[in-house]
Amino acid sequence: MDQPLKQYAWYLAATVILLANVAIVQAYSGDLKPQPILNQLDALRSQLDFAEQTNATVQLELDEARSLIRNDSWLNAQRAAEITVLVQEVLADSSNRRSLQGDNAMMGWSDSDGFYMSSSDGRFRLNIGGMIQTQGMARWVGVDTVGGSSYDQWRYGFGVSRSQLMFGGNVFGKGLEYYIEMGWGRGDEYNLTGQSGFMTARLWDAWVKFRPTSNIELKIGQFMLPFTRESLVRPQHQLAVVPSVIDFRMGMERTAAVQLDWSSENERFSLAISNGSPALFHAPVWGAIDPIPPWPALEKDTLYAVSMRHEWKLLGNWEQFKQFTSPPGSERGVMIGVAGHRQNTEHDAPVSVGGFPEGVFWGVTGDITLQYDGASLFASVIYERVTDFAPALPRINLFAYILQGSTYVTNQTELFARYEAGGPDDEAAGGDKLQILTVGVNHYVDGQDMKFTADVGFSFGEISQYMANTETGWIADLERRDQVVLRTQIQLLF
Repeated sequence: MDQPLKQYAWYLAATVILLANVAIVQAYSGDLKPQPILNQLDALRSQLDFAEQTNATVQLELDEARSLIRNDSWLNAQRAAEITVLVQEVLADSSNRRSLQGDNAMMGWSDSDGFYMSSSDGRFRLNIGGMIQTQGMARWVGVDTVGGSSYDQWRYGFGVSRSQLMFGGNVFGKGLEYYIEMGWGRGDEYNLTGQSGFMTARLWDAWVKFRPTSNIELKIGQFMLPFTRESLVRPQHQLAVVPSVIDFRMGMERTAAVQLDWSSENERFSLAISNGSPALFHAPVWGAIDPIPPWPALEKDTLYAVSMRHEWKLLGNWEQFKQFTSPPGSERGVMIGVAGHRQNTEHDAPVSVGGFPEGVFWGVTGDITLQYDGASLFASVIYERVTDFAPALPRINLFAYILQGSTYVTNQTELFARYEAGGPDDEAAGGDKLQILTVGVNHYVDGQDMKFTADVGFSFGEISQYMANTETGWIADLERRDQVVLRTQIQLLF
């Protein structure tokens, strides 16, 4: 019996005894008048009957109280069981929802990989992503006094510059990876063929990567050669709408290759043997047979082509250098990179019978990237030389540099500026000293996954036919007509 009920029973018993004692005292007290024994016994019997009735009432109340306590305990146990079942169901549902963002689920979505499907043991995995970039572009060019042209100075248009699907993952374990990037875009975004305006279905990247150890990788397929840092940052992670005009011409672009990558905590090195780069003067000299990239070097057999890049991470982590921006709250980082490329073109006939000499193309570049937790700075220098490229171009030297910086004015809005200058030194190759200043703004609705970009560029120098690129919006201009290009872009990445 519970402690309160015990105390209640003792109180009632004590009351009954007290009443009995009072009756006896009243029966024998000297203050009372003498009464016959039978009358006293009747009075005592009445009091005992009253006490018995009272005791019975108390017992009934105790039984009812005990019954209520027992019933309430049973109800509490039933409620506890029901609540336990409900909590378990909620936790199971929460676990299922959470597993959609983790590695344990066989299908779902994650921040790093997007949508994915996986075997239960993780040996097979498919990541699925996509990107849409829609652009608006306007250009102003002064009247061509040399050519006597009086055309309208403003031109504008809209279009979808890229719509891509990306597939990646691993098979037969995490040591064998693959990646495919395909979709709809410009057939010749580098203006190498003279057919840069057409849109077509195309393949950007397709490779297989073997990982024999934790810090060594072997990649085989089609991808960007390891040379300039600007070309190695994917289009969706650039600051401006598109990379610089300099990088479109002097970067090594995509080609079919075999690449060995080595990495450690603070260093990484890449060595690629490829079909060569068609970066310089592809269309003017050799033309193009296949309008869809990738193209081998110079549309001729390449005797050999080797590319190397070495990077040192002085501060930060490797993941943050996949993009140029440095959002507020991110880690500070410093990275330095140097790279080189050399290729020889195999001549198809001796010079004595009208063939071309064995052309040599080589280049070096260096860059530095600084990220300041809400601001960034990037600078690079590129030097390239072409010798015996063609009878009319026995030697060409190209020198260019790029300076780019950004800063956040809010947690989602970023201002940036870029200055690029340089080009070939030979008049036969244009001889221009390109100078372009670009300023713009990025508004990150949801990081890189959803952002709006707008920039405006001003040309202060000449733009030769060799350096012009309609993908960037800049056309040939040999009069310094103060060309202006306005670009906007909405990017959806998933």
